[in-house]
Amino acid sequence: MTISTSMNTLHYFAVVTLVDITRTGVLHGDVDDSGRNQHRNWETVLQTIGLRAQPMEIQGPSMQEIDVEKLEFGEMYRGSQRVWTMSFAVEHIDVWKENNDPVAGLRRDFNQVPIITDLTETARFMLPIFYASGAIKNIYFKSLSQDVNTS
Repeated sequence: MTISTSMNTLHYFAVVTLVDITRTGVLHGDVDDSGRNQHRNWETVLQTIGLRAQPMEIQGPSMQEIDVEKLEFGEMYRGSQRVWTMSFAVEHIDVWKENNDPVAGLRRDFNQVPIITDLTETARFMLPIFYASGAIKNIYFKSLSQDVNTS
């Protein structure tokens, strides 16, 4: 039996958010357990990405406190804030592409997805949901230019 191997290309994306998506590994806990709630937000991100594609080669999330003035958050957020970033790859080309925007579908999928707030984030949110556009945008996405061939 001969197995055909074809070249698969991985497509990389980044997620940048003001929401605490710390990957704590805490899988059991009370409703008020902050470590569990941070991990719940992390699981929400992975599950939302997974609506259209299986995330692979997941890096992060990592958190740093930085001035968000030059980042792509809504104008409601200024000054020094805690920002979480992660990256991942998918095998399907253009899975979130709409009208030449490679992340339009990601924005639509994440918009108004519930989150848990009042964890370690410094930003304050009007409602406990991801906003992917507008003045209160608290999450955004980037298509990373690097594509890696795997065989």
